[in-house]
Amino acid sequence: MKSFFQKLFRTFYSKKFLGFCLIGCVNTFNTAFFSWLAHLKLQQNIAAYIGYFISLTINYFLNGKLVFKENLSIRNYLRFLLSYIPNFIIYFLVSFITINLIRLPQFWATVIAIAVGGPVTFVIIKLYAFGDHDASR
Repeated sequence: MKSFFQKLFRTFYSKKFLGFCLIGCVNTFNTAFFSWLAHLKLQQNIAAYIGYFISLTINYFLNGKLVFKENLSIRNYLRFLLSYIPNFIIYFLVSFITINLIRLPQFWATVIAIAVGGPVTFVIIKLYAFGDHDASR
């Protein structure tokens, strides 16, 4: 059990996780910016999807090169995109519960969803998209 917690600590107390979080901040800005930009010509919901997809693509390049230092490929890109499905599900469920059942404001619902979904997504993309099993790098 002690080994599990040590591994968990090394995974989240690492340069990679810090880099992932910083790129997550950039990704949040990119999503808002590209959604806004697309909204100038397209319907709002479609613009949001386009902004999200563009920011996820930039997110892949930044994480692949700066955090995981991997060669970029279509295969890894598709795996990266699939890695975000659990994040979307977590975000949806946490938002639903915190907004509709607990009655928290949208801002706090988002903060909680990110706090829960972010680490889960990091582990999934680390293992699945980039095949990185070393927590200490």
